[in-house]
Amino acid sequence: MLLKVEPIDNDNRIVELLADMLVEQKQTNTKLASVDTRLEKVEINLEKLEEQQAKTNIAIGELRISIMNFADRLVRLDDHEKRINKLERTVQKR
Repeated sequence: MLLKVEPIDNDNRIVELLADMLVEQKQTNTKLASVDTRLEKVEINLEKLEEQQAKTNIAIGELRISIMNFADRLVRLDDHEKRINKLERTVQKR
């Protein structure tokens, strides 16, 4: 004996499925909104980090130049030291 499924039952089942899908879609939308908010925060933080990195790069460049200038001064100081030592030895020989 076969059961005859009435169209009303099918319609009710379709309505139930659509209602379930709507609930799931709302949950998905809520999660998506949360992800969007988090993404915006990440983008803001990334922009801040990029700005800080640019400042850090500038500071590193300035430090590099300062170190190079200091090294040049040390070389000149060493040259002066050598010349003074040579002069002192020459004067002491007399």
